[in-house]
Amino acid sequence: MMGISVYAGMEADIEEILDYIEKAHNMGINLLFTSAHIPEVGEKFEEDFERILSLCNKLGVVTIVDISKGYFERLDLKRNKIDYIRLDYGFTLEEAALMTKEHGYGISVNATTFDQQQIERFIKYGGKLDKINACHNFYPRKDTGISEELFIEKNRIFKKYGIKTMAFIPTQYRRRGPVYEGLPTLEKHRDISPIVSAQHLLKLEVDFIIVGDAFASTEELNILSSIEKDVTLIPIKLKDGISKVELSLLNHIHTNRVDPGEYTIRSQEARLIKEGSIHPNNNDIARKKYSITIDNKEYSRYEGELQILKKDLNPDPRVNIVADGDESKILIESIQPGEKFKFQF
Repeated sequence: MMGISVYAGMEADIEEILDYIEKAHNMGINLLFTSAHIPEVGEKFEEDFERILSLCNKLGVVTIVDISKGYFERLDLKRNKIDYIRLDYGFTLEEAALMTKEHGYGISVNATTFDQQQIERFIKYGGKLDKINACHNFYPRKDTGISEELFIEKNRIFKKYGIKTMAFIPTQYRRRGPVYEGLPTLEKHRDISPIVSAQHLLKLEVDFIIVGDAFASTEELNILSSIEKDVTLIPIKLKDGISKVELSLLNHIHTNRVDPGEYTIRSQEARLIKEGSIHPNNNDIARKKYSITIDNKEYSRYEGELQILKKDLNPDPRVNIVADGDESKILIESIQPGEKFKFQF
């Protein structure tokens, strides 16, 4: 499930925030993360916070509220339904366990810092595992996001107990202050397209993916809402002068052969669906890693062969370079034999 984040009391006007929630909802994005303890919030925070929750209740949007114990005791959280409370500073494990038994909302634990020993203690205190999920941190300061290796290690623990996980990706459109450097969980996602980072998290078997920053663009929301788990969408940059026949091939869904080459991802359909002849073009330069290539008519029976390169290769007059997929390298490296993929350009 895809989600967005909004932040009451920051620089965005509340009407803009409410419009953003409705826009995402209309695109099928019905999960919202918000925080009730950002130090920089303004004086209208509580009023705006209530309006956000009220709209989410009306639309049926699932809400996750990040909150410290001080705010938890201060705010009237019973006025509007909250689906999950993400416990931050000040809560004990015993208190968290008690909440899963006595309150109508679920609990989000900190996936980045929670460990197996704490899960066992949570169970010992009577906590209900079916009432919790595990939500990773996001990291506003550049170079502080966690590694993919640590992320996988942490998620493996929660999967063992059947606990669903969630993580954040940044937008490249409007980033949240006061630092404005993006709000990713994984550091490698900070400066790449959310279309790439979201699919990367899906491949790491995350259950919920949330745009951490304050606003994603309409284009980003559109693409995020249309992501298919079984078809990898690969953003590419087209080369100049490609033919209609080549463009048609790039518009199809492809399947990586079950016996791909060591250095390439190979479409098993491309040669079969080619309509027309492919003339030599863009074939006198080195084929760089993550380029998309299509064999031209000089390659005889291989005309129409479509590949994504996983290694630099020398020029070949029989092979046209049609696009650059460098920005999608995380996804390209993850495509397995037999997996489907399509291009976005």
